[in-house]
Amino acid sequence: MAEYLVELYVAQGDPTVAQHHVAVAERAGADLTREGRAVRYLQSFFVPEDETCFLLYEADSADLVTEAVGRAGLRLEHVSAATTSVAGAQESPDGTTKGTSMTSTTTSTTTGPDLSELRDKQQKVWSSGDYNKIAALTVPVSEHLVDHVGVSPTDRVLDVATGTGHVALAAARRSAESVGIDYVPGLLEIARRRAEAEDLVVELTEADAEHLPHEDASFDVVLSAIGVMFAADHDAAARELVRVTRPGGRIGLASWTPEGFVGGILRTVGAHVSPPPGAQPATRWGTEEVVAGLLGDGVTDVRSVTSTVTQRFTDGAGFADLFLTYYGPTFAAASRLDDQGRAALRADLIALAESHDRGEGDGLVCDWEYRIVTATRR
Repeated sequence: MAEYLVELYVAQGDPTVAQHHVAVAERAGADLTREGRAVRYLQSFFVPEDETCFLLYEADSADLVTEAVGRAGLRLEHVSAATTSVAGAQESPDGTTKGTSMTSTTTSTTTGPDLSELRDKQQKVWSSGDYNKIAALTVPVSEHLVDHVGVSPTDRVLDVATGTGHVALAAARRSAESVGIDYVPGLLEIARRRAEAEDLVVELTEADAEHLPHEDASFDVVLSAIGVMFAADHDAAARELVRVTRPGGRIGLASWTPEGFVGGILRTVGAHVSPPPGAQPATRWGTEEVVAGLLGDGVTDVRSVTSTVTQRFTDGAGFADLFLTYYGPTFAAASRLDDQGRAALRADLIALAESHDRGEGDGLVCDWEYRIVTATRR
């Protein structure tokens, strides 16, 4: 196996962020190794003055290293086949090595696949199954997001990847001027019916998160709950969030965390069906420093809170069958498997649910963790 050097951005040269990067990257490599794809974490080097953390891996290919880092929810600057040396390195209390310089040889920057093709595939995934049967589970998350950001009647609000309209409708109930976009026509139609049933005024448009059909600085508040995290091109989607927010306006994003229950669902699916080339883990949006890096210098005052939403099912099998039948990602993954493969995926989903059961009375009760990240447009 060859050695590969990974470069990661560390906001403000923060050693606690570097420590987090190292921990989740090491776990991701171990997970892939257990799946039969050997990726071994070797060492880390932290250069605070350059706001950079370097990770040294041993693997069969750069693609495996890229997958490990992506699975960890980290923003990859580049990966290189490298022989490393550190000048003036010092071991720090957080377990990383601090140094003043880092050199590598045979550097090659990886290039990604056509993300427009990935976007089309993902649009088909979210059009499969029947997400409306799942959407109700996220209503409390959307309500929390709108409350946390403090949407008021004077705000013009954009809900990115609105789905069946949770956030857009919640904003309209607060008398805000509410706009929602999504790239799944069927979900938008459900959102329209819901708005009509409540006699709410909501503008709903078919569009994807990477190409928002709105002018620069045209919204006071830009929100997304369990939505933009599933965009094909994370960087482009983040740029669009910032672009359409007015100076002084607020951005609020609610996303499942990598460590939480839904992160476990997505990892379980990925262990049975490999994600398409170029796909980045959606749950990286559930990490504050990743979102801060994605939003970039156009925002300030980035902060976050975590919370949980409690879900109840008859049992682990009831949960697994609901998601295999109606939830786009699990439905699409199962359709690519034979009978034996589908049975194995179902068994793993049942085991995941049972491992999170709080054991309270009849049925299965589990808490799904999410993170709300907020920022202010400069």
